[in-house]
Amino acid sequence: MLRPRLLILTPRYPYPVIGGDRLRIYFICKVLSAHFRLTLLSLCDSKAEMTSRLPMDGVFERIERVYLPKWRSRFNSLLALPTQTPLQNAYYRSSEFRRRIRALMPEHDGILAHLIRTGDAIRDLPAPKFLEMTDAISLNYARVGRERRNARDLRSQVYRIESERLEAYERAVVDDFDHSFLVSSVDREFLFGNDPARLARATVASNGVDLSGLPFSFSNTPGDLVFIGNMTTLQNLDAVQYMALEILPLVRRQRPEVRLRVIGRIGPNERAQLERADGVVVTGQVDSVAVAAHGGAIGVCPMRLGAGVQNKVLEYMALGLPTVSTSIGLEGFHAKDGVEIAVADDPAAYAARVLDLLEDRVAAGAMARAARAYVESHHSWEAMLQPMVDTITDRLASSTPRPSVTAAS
Repeated sequence: MLRPRLLILTPRYPYPVIGGDRLRIYFICKVLSAHFRLTLLSLCDSKAEMTSRLPMDGVFERIERVYLPKWRSRFNSLLALPTQTPLQNAYYRSSEFRRRIRALMPEHDGILAHLIRTGDAIRDLPAPKFLEMTDAISLNYARVGRERRNARDLRSQVYRIESERLEAYERAVVDDFDHSFLVSSVDREFLFGNDPARLARATVASNGVDLSGLPFSFSNTPGDLVFIGNMTTLQNLDAVQYMALEILPLVRRQRPEVRLRVIGRIGPNERAQLERADGVVVTGQVDSVAVAAHGGAIGVCPMRLGAGVQNKVLEYMALGLPTVSTSIGLEGFHAKDGVEIAVADDPAAYAARVLDLLEDRVAAGAMARAARAYVESHHSWEAMLQPMVDTITDRLASSTPRPSVTAAS
């Protein structure tokens, strides 16, 4: 018997598999490909993505790409300013993308949209459809608004506008889908905690970690602090600046040799700003996180903004980097403070936890080994995504034959 066919929609082309959003949807698709035949329909914002070589990993039977230039996306967002449409939905709006969805849908048994950015394009389709929300984005934006309420930069202004629109939209959009998925119970309860009907339509399918590419390598000697993240997002940029400017100087007062190694995509202006701080080394985007982080002593996750499960924490734990995180960075995990991870929420306390782990490498090693055991037992992608596989399988098994969808713009 042939496996059902599932159409996957993504707002960004998931190759190369770099960054949190690409990583999550790639492994979702890798797990789903064992149960369904997958077609990928993805938006691309560059001609290079449109013409890049197709992957040979066997995840997708078919890949189609739709070009949406950045100028068009920005114009879409400007048009949406006087409305109540979330700006990120407007940013990814494409009539060609919608046309291709309607052309492909009759060949498929169901459709999975990654993020509300593509989910908005299929809310009205009469087909089995699922929404992979990842985070409660409105929770993320609300935290940004509180933390940066007096900031006047354009990005903070946009976050304030978007925050007002997102919460109502996210709570209502699940009504238009057979089922939705979120990365943590914190996000699910924030959106639907007082609404039993919607709680029943939203399931937690957390992040996993691919241990095959993250070998355990604990360093017995003190060394660099490591921060992994995409610094083009406000929450990661805020965290690494907080680490570099407020926490690292407190650490270096006692251990002046300690450096902060920053790994991940970063803009030239942000890179220059960080490199002006004492003890900061910016590696930038790399082919292998494991290679770039090798020899580090501690992984740091000083998140003050954001929501959902932090992939960087999973990567630190897998690599053997004892981890110091804020409480926000620990959301969605069941790791215990002082056993698999260290938690602190103000600069002085954070620096103290870092110094403790630098000075007591026996305790740091015990934490690193406990953390690796934790991710091995709790965060395999297959285990984390089984609720999603089961939900989609059950819904498609009970659905009527494929609908006939009229092409429309």
